[in-house]
Amino acid sequence: MPTSDGPIVTIGEAMIALYPDGRHSLAEARSFGSDVGGAEFNVATTLARLGIPSAWVSRLGDDGFGDRILTVAAEAGVDTSAVERDAGRATGLYVKEPTTGADGVRTRMHYYRSGSAASALDSSQLGSAPAAALLTRAAIVHTSGITAALSASTAEAVAGLRAAVGAGTVVSVDLNLRPQLWRDRDTAPLGALIDQADLLLVGRDEAVTHFGHAEAADIFDAHPGLSTIVVKDEAHRASVYRREGRETHVPCLTVEVVEPVGAGDAFAAGFLAALAEGREDAVALRFGHALASLTLIGHGDRPLTVPTAGERERIAAATEDEWAGWRVHPGEIPWREASGA
Repeated sequence: MPTSDGPIVTIGEAMIALYPDGRHSLAEARSFGSDVGGAEFNVATTLARLGIPSAWVSRLGDDGFGDRILTVAAEAGVDTSAVERDAGRATGLYVKEPTTGADGVRTRMHYYRSGSAASALDSSQLGSAPAAALLTRAAIVHTSGITAALSASTAEAVAGLRAAVGAGTVVSVDLNLRPQLWRDRDTAPLGALIDQADLLLVGRDEAVTHFGHAEAADIFDAHPGLSTIVVKDEAHRASVYRREGRETHVPCLTVEVVEPVGAGDAFAAGFLAALAEGREDAVALRFGHALASLTLIGHGDRPLTVPTAGERERIAAATEDEWAGWRVHPGEIPWREASGA
């Protein structure tokens, strides 16, 4: 549980997302739409939209793309006082290419982030006055394995995260394992980041890839500082494991998936929002599932909408049978209808 009422601060890269109009292949596309995305940015903006005070620490190019990202952050209500601009490096971008396979329409991601402004984030920036002012009063600081993987300087920066935030702040890490970013590199910085965390969010498949298993007890043994592990098991369920042995499991909602990108970030935002509000583990998992579903039913990387305070109470109070019967698709958001909104 957080020990202060400070903001939730996230650290990581934001990028411009490009996608072909008409969902054409890249070879056929002649025009593109654009959006903003990035794991920690997605979490920060979703939290702010939920009414949870949030801040985001990063670097952006001194370019129009950087301006666009700051505008989106401001519209959501995110504190960007510790975001630095870099005149010598560009804002990163990625392209979302629709593909079709045996399991339906999927999205292939193409990243153009090497040498980006965010990859130059370093320990001196985390120690700067604007960043230190946020980190030292934060209730929760959240980052991911992506940040550790961007460059040697970002790995060094998050290696000192616990020292930067102090013992009373909850450090949350989403593993967000990206093998391509770690190719031909030692993943020791990822282990060092997890060693500083109180809370680890991880997909079952990526846990098996990184740890060789998805057994919470063994992860606790390997990382003595962890107090809580959240394991997301694809479209089946998510589980909270506490070091003292308590377990909580909540099945996923049934969702008509339009696009899967960003759902994990939305889940993290929902879970952290519940943590900040002092909710019990089962409710935190429900909030995570609900926010993830609101991302899955759209093409963007962030939720189409977020539950109001009253709708969150409706989600929290639903019986297990009611929860199991909810179906989420673009034309139906069950807690909204149930709350009369």
